[in-house]
Amino acid sequence: MGVHAAPLLVGLRPASLLSFRKDRFEDFEALLDTYRPCFSCKGIDMFRVAEGDAYVLLLFYRTEILEKLLADESAQAVLRRYGYPCGDGLMACLHHLQLRMRLQKSFPHEIGLFLGYPVADVVGFITHKGQDFCYSGYWKVYANEEETRALFDRYAHCTEEFCSRLEAGCSFPELVKAV
Repeated sequence: MGVHAAPLLVGLRPASLLSFRKDRFEDFEALLDTYRPCFSCKGIDMFRVAEGDAYVLLLFYRTEILEKLLADESAQAVLRRYGYPCGDGLMACLHHLQLRMRLQKSFPHEIGLFLGYPVADVVGFITHKGQDFCYSGYWKVYANEEETRALFDRYAHCTEEFCSRLEAGCSFPELVKAV
């Protein structure tokens, strides 16, 4: 989990989307239950975005930060275009995202807003159908390339440091930061 979610776990990102194959764990639900207190006391919540017999797609997120990002007028304009009930709170929007995942059977492009991608990049991706981007890293970049490259470098450094500290014997709960 550290490799894929370190920027969230240390407070640099508002959310991370992780896919788990349930059959790789003896008891997946019990495993989640063991992590839940650590996440909860650090301000991280979980939401099942999609689930099948063999897999589950979980959004790990920091509620306050994500609510603030999605409250932005430009983010709400994008979300409303896809039927999100923006005035009904974060949970209503998450349930609508879950519904869109089920109906589309793929990732709706506005999911980037839930992951903390800049609105300009989400709109650029939708408008250009994933083409004509100026840079690609954690997501496809359509605006503010220099600033975003620096952010990607911080994410990479954070992930490297998180994993190194984990391998050196630091406990997972110790590395997860409250924000």
